Amino acid sequence: MSTIGWVGIAIAVVGVAVGVFFLVRHRRYVAAVTARGWTRVAHPGLESCFDLQAPPFGLGYERDLSDLVSGSTASGTPFRSFKYSYRGAGPRFSERVVALQLPCALPSTFIAGKRHRVGIAGQEVAGDGLSVVCAVPELAAAVFAAVGPAVSGLVATEGGLNLSIDGNHLVAVDTPKQPDDLEAFLALLEPVARSLTGLSGFAVGLPVPGFTFFGRPDWQLVGTDDAVLDYYPRRHGGYAHRTEDLVRGSRDGIRLDAFEHHWKEDHTETTTDANGNTQTRTVTENKSEAICGFLLPFSLPALSIDGGLWAGRKVKFESIDFNKEYSVRAANSKFASDVIHPRMMEWMLASGAPGFAVDGQVVSFPVGVHDLLQVGACEDTLHGFLRRIPRFVWQDLGLTPPTNLIE
Repeated sequence: MSTIGWVGIAIAVVGVAVGVFFLVRHRRYVAAVTARGWTRVAHPGLESCFDLQAPPFGLGYERDLSDLVSGSTASGTPFRSFKYSYRGAGPRFSERVVALQLPCALPSTFIAGKRHRVGIAGQEVAGDGLSVVCAVPELAAAVFAAVGPAVSGLVATEGGLNLSIDGNHLVAVDTPKQPDDLEAFLALLEPVARSLTGLSGFAVGLPVPGFTFFGRPDWQLVGTDDAVLDYYPRRHGGYAHRTEDLVRGSRDGIRLDAFEHHWKEDHTETTTDANGNTQTRTVTENKSEAICGFLLPFSLPALSIDGGLWAGRKVKFESIDFNKEYSVRAANSKFASDVIHPRMMEWMLASGAPGFAVDGQVVSFPVGVHDLLQVGACEDTLHGFLRRIPRFVWQDLGLTPPTNLIE
């Protein structure tokens, strides 16, 4: 037999050995799970975690759950352990998660040592290597005082201290998979859960299960709606235009549409061989761009603040810092000067507001990627901008000022 033949046989033997190794390891894993009275579902539906809605849940538009292990701890507390991933909200997340049941539901609270998860919001109470973030300041302080001694065992774990209170569950991320390690981890997590039992005065109702977006109760995943391509600035060349991963919201009467726009473009390539013969072929390229747009229930004069819209003449302001950060164009320079007043400029610079363009009822943000954290920042910027437009400007336009106007 030739050398190539022996090499092929060797590769095949190694492949079989590797396959047997992983098969045996998997069977041992399943046996260890069932020996503890736990159950395992390899491919559960995403609805298995719809009751969990605080980061890492409630983020991104593409989500997945696998290898769900459920059961009770040594003291009888129900838990779930599973692999969870999402895409479309900052860095891709893919880690093992544990959710330990609490006696009552509490407002979303985040407990961390070195760093918090992305996408959280609230006020922080911090000290001695412990940070607690919650939208209810009193609860943040109460959790900080309650969990301090109980979290010491988790600080030294591989995943570090990274917990959240999500409804009636205490959730940990970057947790072990193997049953022996998981059992030991649950033993460290239970004291933290017990330390929270005295906080029932902050109890809230259980969340309604669903595909939700954290902090954005009006958002919903529509998926596709090609009609929106008629509303917002986009690329018009090519063919087969379509939308994907469309997220829609409605806040204060202002509609949000954030999605990926896909289309195809053809071009010809001509090649010449050594004999001088030419051949031409058609090449199809798949193109895409991210769109983040809003539809206003009223119309405003054209204005571009780093928004990519040729809205008229360039407008300069007294603030050197603002002029360096933003390029402003407006069809009506007086309108631009009236709305971009000193307090507006100060707020935009301090908040790092992204650029945008207004054209009648359409507001567009030139986002580079379809990322829902960026979309949320765009939505907050638009509403913050409208709330800071002076009352007299609204009146001059014959429009009713927002009820939450900042004056």
